[in-house]
Amino acid sequence: MDAPSKSKTQTTPDEQAWDFAGTRRHHIRSGLRLTPSERLKWLEETVDEMRRLQGRARLGRVIGET
Repeated sequence: MDAPSKSKTQTTPDEQAWDFAGTRRHHIRSGLRLTPSERLKWLEETVDEMRRLQGRARLGRVIGET
Protein backbone atom coordinates (compact mmCIF):
# COMPACT_ATOMS: atom_id res chain seq x y z
CA MET A 1 0.00 0.00 0.00
CA ASP A 2 1.09 3.52 -0.69
CA ALA A 3 1.43 5.99 2.14
CA PRO A 4 -1.28 8.66 2.10
CA SER A 5 -0.15 11.76 0.26
CA LYS A 6 0.21 14.98 2.21
CA SER A 7 -0.86 18.36 0.94
CA LYS A 8 1.58 21.25 1.14
CA THR A 9 -0.32 22.80 4.04
CA GLN A 10 -0.08 19.71 6.26
CA THR A 11 3.24 19.48 8.04
CA THR A 12 4.40 17.60 11.06
CA PRO A 13 6.15 19.51 13.86
CA ASP A 14 9.51 18.17 12.65
CA GLU A 15 8.90 19.61 9.19
CA GLN A 16 7.93 23.07 10.52
CA ALA A 17 10.18 25.80 9.17
CA TRP A 18 11.41 27.78 12.16
CA ASP A 19 12.47 30.86 10.27
CA PHE A 20 10.65 34.17 10.82
CA ALA A 21 7.83 33.42 8.37
CA GLY A 22 7.36 29.86 9.65
CA THR A 23 7.18 31.00 13.24
CA ARG A 24 4.68 33.69 12.31
CA ARG A 25 2.50 31.16 10.48
CA HIS A 26 2.65 28.87 13.52
CA HIS A 27 1.51 31.67 15.85
CA ILE A 28 -1.33 32.66 13.52
CA ARG A 29 -2.55 29.08 13.18
CA SER A 30 -2.39 28.47 16.92
CA GLY A 31 -4.38 31.67 17.51
CA LEU A 32 -7.03 30.55 15.03
CA ARG A 33 -7.50 27.30 16.95
CA LEU A 34 -8.61 29.25 20.03
CA THR A 35 -12.21 30.22 20.64
CA PRO A 36 -12.99 33.94 20.95
CA SER A 37 -13.26 33.64 24.73
CA GLU A 38 -9.87 31.84 24.90
CA ARG A 39 -8.32 34.60 22.77
CA LEU A 40 -9.72 37.25 25.11
CA LYS A 41 -8.37 35.39 28.15
CA TRP A 42 -4.94 35.14 26.49
CA LEU A 43 -5.00 38.85 25.64
CA GLU A 44 -5.96 39.85 29.19
CA GLU A 45 -3.21 37.67 30.68
CA THR A 46 -0.64 39.08 28.27
CA VAL A 47 -1.63 42.68 29.00
CA ASP A 48 -1.46 42.02 32.77
CA GLU A 49 2.02 40.54 32.39
CA MET A 50 3.23 43.45 30.25
CA ARG A 51 1.90 45.96 32.81
CA ARG A 52 3.83 44.19 35.57
CA LEU A 53 7.01 44.34 33.50
CA GLN A 54 6.55 47.91 32.26
CA GLY A 55 9.30 50.18 33.50
CA ARG A 56 11.19 47.45 35.37
CA ALA A 57 14.40 48.07 33.41
CA ARG A 58 14.37 51.74 34.47
CA LEU A 59 14.29 50.81 38.14
CA GLY A 60 17.56 48.97 37.88
CA ARG A 61 18.94 46.39 40.24
CA VAL A 62 20.06 47.24 43.74
CA ILE A 63 23.69 46.18 44.16
CA GLY A 64 25.28 45.54 47.51
CA GLU A 65 22.19 45.63 49.72
CA THR A 66 21.36 42.57 51.79
